[in-house]
Amino acid sequence: MRNRLVAKRYADALLMNIDEKHFATFRQDINKLQQAFSENADYVKSINSPLFPLQKRLDLALDITHKLVNQALWNNLFEILVKKHRFNIIDDVLMELEEAILIKNNQKKVQLTIAHKHSEKVLENISKVIKDILKKDIELVVKIDPSIIGGFVAQTDSLLIDGSIKNNLLKLTKVKKK
Repeated sequence: MRNRLVAKRYADALLMNIDEKHFATFRQDINKLQQAFSENADYVKSINSPLFPLQKRLDLALDITHKLVNQALWNNLFEILVKKHRFNIIDDVLMELEEAILIKNNQKKVQLTIAHKHSEKVLENISKVIKDILKKDIELVVKIDPSIIGGFVAQTDSLLIDGSIKNNLLKLTKVKKK
């Protein structure tokens, strides 16, 4: 929990230096960084490790930023995190920054789990229902999970809509047991 609070402070500080017209490019950078760090989990550990000299760790961290649109701000953030031996919270910083940008844009990221691939029209209908409930623009992150059998599960950090067939069957079996 403490790391999340520290990460939020870094994200808020970074957000103060971002013009709203650059939010889209920062979201692109965040997605690239999240993907890079998830594919190379040992990379973050290496950058944060006291076993390597500071300059080597800085070089490793800054090497990541060459392909990012907003390189200068990322360089500053990465340098601070490496020098303060806090690069291990980079995932939390990225998550907090993305959330702050979404809030500024009155948006919410929604994890939508469906049993199989649906047409764009079906996804638009589900999206409209969720948007009406949240009263915000939403960004769907679609995941396919056949174990829910059918229907959908929509989830944010504060909301869960479980309209899956699996959930309905579980409820039905509980009612029958009574």
